[in-house]
Amino acid sequence: MSNTPRPSDRVYEMIRTKILDGTFKPGDAMVEATLADMAQTSRTPVREALRRLSADGLVYTGENRRSSVSEFDAEELGATYEIRVRLESLAAGLACQRADEAGIAKLTEINARIEDLGPEVSNYSLAKFLELNAEFHLAIVRMAGSRQLETALTSAITVPIVLLKHYVWGDKVQLALSLQQHREIILALQSGNEQWAASCMASHIQTTRPAAAR
Repeated sequence: MSNTPRPSDRVYEMIRTKILDGTFKPGDAMVEATLADMAQTSRTPVREALRRLSADGLVYTGENRRSSVSEFDAEELGATYEIRVRLESLAAGLACQRADEAGIAKLTEINARIEDLGPEVSNYSLAKFLELNAEFHLAIVRMAGSRQLETALTSAITVPIVLLKHYVWGDKVQLALSLQQHREIILALQSGNEQWAASCMASHIQTTRPAAAR
């Protein structure tokens, strides 16, 4: 069986990467013909990729079927954080019931990759941190075992990656504090103490909320 990715998967990864690394900025038009030329493919895989990215919340498609990179203002970003505080704390509590050695090992490995970024904050390390941080949080949501929670939170966690770059670039990003809080969340999950896990998660999200979303 071939491991060659489908054209739509390849286009999806290309566009997603360019959104996450800031090449495509919030509000930029996603023109099918241009994207097809960039990916050296037809427009059909581009349309499918844009539909997936729209479902992810990274792309907005209007009634006129024109697509652009999603834009959020500070008020909407604040609402996103409120959703995360309430639902991710619930997810962390539920995850306590299902946390196993493999799940804990995965969280520990992600946190180790964040630690490997080092203490200095650069454009690269900040972008990579936001990506790994989202991976850490999504792993806990999936550990909770609730499809409804996962559906509700996937966009809330992944969409702000690009937007946060805009809002937190001027903030002091405390990687050491996030690492410490991640470790405490892992310990709480291992303990099986649902209230502790939920409290750790809520405090962590509130601590990392950018000033523009407060």
